[in-house]
Amino acid sequence: MKPNKLRRKFRSDNVLEAARKRISFIFDEFKEITVSISSGKDSTVLFWLCLQEARLRDRQIKVFFLDQEAEYQSSIDIIELSMREKNVIPYWYQVPAYMTNSSSSSDYFLYAWGEGEKWLREKSDISIHSIDEEYPKRFYKFFEWFESKTSEDAHLVGLRAEESITRYRAATKRDGWGGLKWSTLSQDSQRFYPIYDWAVYDVWKFIYDYDLPYNRIYDLMFLDGYSIYSKMRVSNLIHEKSFRCLVDLPRYEPDTYNNLCKRISGISTASRYATEKLVFDNKTLPKHYKTWKQFRDFLLENIQDQKAKSRFTKRFGNQEESERVFKGQVGQLLLNDFENSRTFDTAREKSRQRTQDKWRELLR
Repeated sequence: MKPNKLRRKFRSDNVLEAARKRISFIFDEFKEITVSISSGKDSTVLFWLCLQEARLRDRQIKVFFLDQEAEYQSSIDIIELSMREKNVIPYWYQVPAYMTNSSSSSDYFLYAWGEGEKWLREKSDISIHSIDEEYPKRFYKFFEWFESKTSEDAHLVGLRAEESITRYRAATKRDGWGGLKWSTLSQDSQRFYPIYDWAVYDVWKFIYDYDLPYNRIYDLMFLDGYSIYSKMRVSNLIHEKSFRCLVDLPRYEPDTYNNLCKRISGISTASRYATEKLVFDNKTLPKHYKTWKQFRDFLLENIQDQKAKSRFTKRFGNQEESERVFKGQVGQLLLNDFENSRTFDTAREKSRQRTQDKWRELLR
C-alpha cells in the first residue's frame, strides 16, 4: 500500500505558534514581503500576524488589494484602515478593470473604475489610480501580472486547507519554495500560506484575543443565522460565486445597494431572485424545454455580446455531449461565467449516474 502523502501530522505547538514561526522564517529569508488582503477574516488574521512581526523587526510590508469597485463599504473600511497602518506600503489598486457581472443578462461586465464613469465611491488618496504601462484588465490575470512585477518578494496568502479539499491539496500536495509543503512555487512568484492549518474557530479566537478590527458584514450574517463554516462570504458583490449576497445587501448596506443599482443593470432583479431556482440556478429544467441541451442552446443563441457568445461556444465545443454536461453549461450561462470559474465535475457525475443505474437494476 502506498503511503498517503496528504495524511495530517499533528504538531506539539498550536496553530498560532506555528504560524508565527513560519512568518518569522519568511522574514528571515526575504527582504520584501507582500501580503494579499481582501477584507475577509482569513486575510485579516494573516495581515495582523505579519504586521506584528514587521513591528518587532522595524520593517515594512507591502499590502496588496485589487479593488473591484463593487465591494461592501464595510470591506473598504477595513482595507482603508489596514493600508494606513504604520509599517505598511499600500499597493491598493483602483485601476480600470473588467469584472464579471453575474446579475445581468445584458451588462456582462462591470468596467470597474472606468474612465469617465460614475463610480460607486471616490478613490482613496493612498491608492494607485493608474498604471503607466499595459496591464491585464481581468481579475486573475492582474494577479499574475502583479506577481511578475514583484517576483523576488515572498507573497503571503490567507488560504486555509479546512475550507475545501481543493485548497487542502493546493497548499500541501507539492513542495514549494525550499521544499515547504505550505508554499507553492511558480516562475513568477513564491507563495506562502502561513495559516493553512487553521480552523475557522482559530481565526475568530485570534481576532477576539487581540481585539482586532474586522468586517462588520460578518456580524450581520451571523445574526441572520449564516453558518460560520461555509455561508459567510465577503467578496465582490456581483461575482458568480458570491452574487447571492445581493439578497441581503439592501438591509446590510442600503447606500451601497442604491449606488450599485445606479452603476450597473440587473442588481434589483438579482436582489429579489438570486435564491430562486429558475432564475440564476440550474437545479430544475424549465417546463418549456424537454432537454437541458434545448435550454442551453436557447441561452447560447440569445447572448448579445458576440465576444462572450464566441467564448462560450468554443468552450462548449470541446466538452462532452451529454445531458449532465449540458446542465452544467446552463449553470455557467445563467451566471455569465465568462472565466469558467463555476466548473462541473463530469467524472463525479458519471460515477453518481453509474451508482444510480446499478440501484435501478437491482430494484426492478
